[in-house]
Amino acid sequence: MLKEIKKIAMRNIANIPGWRTDRKIVVIESDDWGAIRMPSKEVYQRLLSEGISVSTSIYDQLDTLENREDLNALFDVIASYTDFTGKHPVMTFNTVMGNPDFERIKDDSYENYYFQHFYDTYKEYYQDDLSLLWYSAMQNGLIRPQFHGREHVNVLLWMKALQKDFNKVRLSFDNSCYISKSTPSNKQKNYLASYWVESPEDLRNVKNIVKDGLDIFKETFGYYSESFVANNYVFPVELESILSDYGVKFIQGQRGHVSPHANNGKIRIRRNFTGQTNKDRQFFLVRNCFLEPSSNPDKDWVISCLQDVKTAFRWKKPAIISSHRVNYISGLSLENRKDGLKTLNRLLERILERWPNVEFMSSDELGKTIRSNS
Repeated sequence: MLKEIKKIAMRNIANIPGWRTDRKIVVIESDDWGAIRMPSKEVYQRLLSEGISVSTSIYDQLDTLENREDLNALFDVIASYTDFTGKHPVMTFNTVMGNPDFERIKDDSYENYYFQHFYDTYKEYYQDDLSLLWYSAMQNGLIRPQFHGREHVNVLLWMKALQKDFNKVRLSFDNSCYISKSTPSNKQKNYLASYWVESPEDLRNVKNIVKDGLDIFKETFGYYSESFVANNYVFPVELESILSDYGVKFIQGQRGHVSPHANNGKIRIRRNFTGQTNKDRQFFLVRNCFLEPSSNPDKDWVISCLQDVKTAFRWKKPAIISSHRVNYISGLSLENRKDGLKTLNRLLERILERWPNVEFMSSDELGKTIRSNS
C-alpha cells in the first residue's frame, strides 16, 4: 500500500514543473528502429551456452531487427485510429541509421570501424528492401522518423575491446552482434551507450559520429531531424551545441539522463522537465507515460498507461508515451508482437473513448507547439 502511494505521489510530482496546456496532446515515442540486437534464436542459445548473460535482459531475449510483417502489422493498428482532426496517432520512430559491417571490420583485422545503412541491413537479414514501406508510412502520417544515432553501439569502446581480443566480445562479434558485459572500461558495463565519453578524444570522435549520423538521416529522409534522443539516455552536455548546429531543437528523454564528463568519464544525472530549455535554446521533452508490455507481460499496461495519461492531463501536460520497438517485433517471439499490438490497440481505443478531443502529435510537432507558445 505504501509503495503504491509513493508511486502515485511521484507520478504527480514529476508532472508539476514545465510547460502547460489545456489541449489533450498525446505523443508516442518509440526508440531503436533500424538497429540490430539479437540476430536469431540460434545465436541467443549459442551465446547463452558460452556464458554470455543474455538471459538477464528482456532486450537480449526479444529485441531484433524489425521485418516487413512487423512494420505492416504496426502500421495497420496506427492507421485504424484518428483524432478529432482526422490525424492518426503518428508514432515518433527514433531511428538508428546504421549497423556495424561485421565482415569489413573482420577483413580489416579489427583495425577500423565500418558500418552499413539500416536499409542494407534489411537486405542482409531478410533479402528485402523496406525503404518504400517506410516512405509510404511517412507519407500516410503513420510514423515520423527522428534521430536516435548513427549506430546503437559505442564504437570507440567496442573497437578497443575487439583489438584487445576480449574473448566474449569476439564471440559476440562472430555471431554478428555486440552483446557483452565485458568491456575495457570500469564505468561502462555494456556497449550500447553510443555517446558515453571518458576523454577529450572520445568527445571529438563522438561529435564527428553524430554529425555523420545527422547527415545520413537527412540523405535518407529528406529533412534534418528536429528532435533527438540519446541511446540509453546517455550523452555529454557538449553534444547539445553540435545537435543545435544541425537543426535539432528538441531533446527527448526521461526525467533524468546520464551526462558523462569528457575528461574522466565521471557522470552526473541531469534532471529535466518538458518545456525546459538549455543555453542553445533547445527544449526538453520528457516522457511521463509508459507502455512497455515486453518488460513485464503480467502487468496491465493499458490501465497503468491510462493512469499516466490522466495524471499528465490533470497537470495540463502533454502525455508523452515511451514505447520501445521491442514491444512490436516478432523475430524472436511471435507472441511478443501479438501482445504488444493488442496492448497498443486497447490503449488507443481507451484514450479516444475517454478523451475524444485528444490530439495526436509527433515529438517535433509537440516541440514546435511548445516553442510557439513559450
